[in-house]
Amino acid sequence: MLRAASVVALIACSVGLVWYYRTSHPAHVAATVSPPADENAWIEQLYNANPGEVEAATRQLQSLGPRALPLIHQTFQDPGASTARVKAALKACGILGPTAASAIPEVAEQLPDPTLTAEAAVALSFMGRGAFSPLRDALASDDPVVRREALRSIGKLKERAPLDARAVLPLLINGVTDPDPGVRTVAVTYLGIIHEGGSEAVNALVTALKDPAVDVRRSAATAIGSFGEDAATAVPALRKAAGDSDPEVAREAGVSLVKLQAR
Repeated sequence: MLRAASVVALIACSVGLVWYYRTSHPAHVAATVSPPADENAWIEQLYNANPGEVEAATRQLQSLGPRALPLIHQTFQDPGASTARVKAALKACGILGPTAASAIPEVAEQLPDPTLTAEAAVALSFMGRGAFSPLRDALASDDPVVRREALRSIGKLKERAPLDARAVLPLLINGVTDPDPGVRTVAVTYLGIIHEGGSEAVNALVTALKDPAVDVRRSAATAIGSFGEDAATAVPALRKAAGDSDPEVAREAGVSLVKLQAR
């Protein structure tokens, strides 16, 4: 009887331990494998106010690479596509860069749309040498915003593509005399960034020191300081600009004078 009672007690104890373990430690539920993400999901998130969604969409787009191009083309060709969706496609072209070169004509078509001009120009500045021609053509636009953004993107494309300075500098020099002060400011700014073109570029900047727009004069005063010995002929004009009625123009002219005289 004692042995039988011991066996029963042992079995009861074992059952109790099993019950306790199962209630205290639920059986591990196998993780369900999420189905593959929709390959087109990125376009809904790429132009978004949520940084996390934008980052996730960017990663997905980069992983897709050329496989994202059919949706990009489809978006540009869809007359009913929302502005946000088109902006997402433009941003995607910028992220993909030369990989999206086949979309250059479609991106260029967005330049005249005032709601898309800036995004289209930025995208083209990343898309390789093939983007130079449509950007150059856009400089003939009647819209000063289109001309300004196209010229800015040409300046950026010069280094990114890269482009031959001999193709870019005449466009920037011509931009110094554009009727719009915004275009002129971009032109003198990128002449300083590129700082090539020797006396021809410097002469254009000296002319810009007398521009009626303060932003143009200030940008020109800054740009001249990057030309080194090539800017020696600009020293008298800089000295005059150091007495400009605008304190920022005067300051930038003084800074450039110090740079040139230190060399």
